Amino acid sequence: MNSIGAVFQYELWRNVRRKGYLFTTFGLPVIIFLLMLAANALSSLTQQDNADIAQQFDFGAIKAAGYVDQSGLFATVPPALADVLTRYPDEAAARAAMQSGAIQVFYVIAADYLTSGEVTQHVPGFSIDLLNSGPIDQLVYSTLAPNASPAALLRLNNPANFQEFNLERSSDAGAQNEDSDFLLVYVFSLVFLMALFITNGYLMQSVIEEKETRLIEILMTSVRPVQLLAGKILALSTLGIFQIVVWMGALLLAVTLAGSLPVFATATALLNVQFPLAMLPVILLYFILGYLFFAAIYSAIGAISSSIREGPQYAAFLTIPAVIPFYFFPMFIETPNATLPVAMSIFPITAPIAMMMRLTLTTVPPLELLLSLGLLALSVGLVIWLAGRMFRVQTLLAGTTPSLRDLPRLLRG
Repeated sequence: MNSIGAVFQYELWRNVRRKGYLFTTFGLPVIIFLLMLAANALSSLTQQDNADIAQQFDFGAIKAAGYVDQSGLFATVPPALADVLTRYPDEAAARAAMQSGAIQVFYVIAADYLTSGEVTQHVPGFSIDLLNSGPIDQLVYSTLAPNASPAALLRLNNPANFQEFNLERSSDAGAQNEDSDFLLVYVFSLVFLMALFITNGYLMQSVIEEKETRLIEILMTSVRPVQLLAGKILALSTLGIFQIVVWMGALLLAVTLAGSLPVFATATALLNVQFPLAMLPVILLYFILGYLFFAAIYSAIGAISSSIREGPQYAAFLTIPAVIPFYFFPMFIETPNATLPVAMSIFPITAPIAMMMRLTLTTVPPLELLLSLGLLALSVGLVIWLAGRMFRVQTLLAGTTPSLRDLPRLLRG
């Protein structure tokens, strides 16, 4: 245990001073806050310069456009659109104007527009920048609602923000918002995968570097391989969890700040998110155990890799299966208690994300939770032990990479 503690302290102090780690931990939240403030300032300037109702819509790259009105509802172009939009009597005239360069695009408003809402856009060629309905949106609102305020136009453009409640889901706090719950799943998955690739990348790099410099052979004269790797894994896991705490704190602060900035006034979904505190202990358990499990896998990869270029290739092959539950997203929604979702929520590699998805959709039996967490905890210890065995074997093999056929025999000593 003293050896594990010594390795833990050394690796913690060594990696906490990495410029990449410090920038990722503290620099990214600062950049996000600066971008939010810059977007708010830019939005305020835009609203001051374009106070007209017609300027509430974004035209993108379109500077000159035309339209053909087959409905008879838009006979004249509003003054605010005179510099951008031109009316043509038929498609032939509009197409000729587009081919001559007088306009960039033109729209054809169907005769039954009020019932079908059909508008066809014509562009001279494939150009994503010109695929924009802003000019027609502006024409419709300026013609059909000429006296509407900018706030009313924004509300007409996005008439409602729905919150869906599933009354069949049992909860001590009452009905829960499934959109908010799935946002929690996405945030958990994103943060979990970022932590795996960033901090565990440091772990694998550290192991490979010590192998290449033959420093590891000196260390193993006084520290057992399992103790060495356990100290490294605990140190890097501590740094990774601290990094996640900083990110989550910054995220909560950013959501709070967004509620007070005018540019995010329409992002009401962010303001309605309620964190399910009852799930917090389970979330933390899955995050910590899942993180330790993949940290052990990364250390095992570092043990059998002969160079830094070789390690990430193996890592991608073994960590990509963690996101397999997202490929079966429809099945999780329709039948969260089916055999495959249940199996994925118990299998250690897919358990963290799969169980989070099931917890947001249904009530998971306590036995399944205990079984899943127990297998994940056992897998952590097993993979750390296997990584230690591989580490010893790979060191004794003097930098050569053992084949898959040789690994079972070498692990047995």
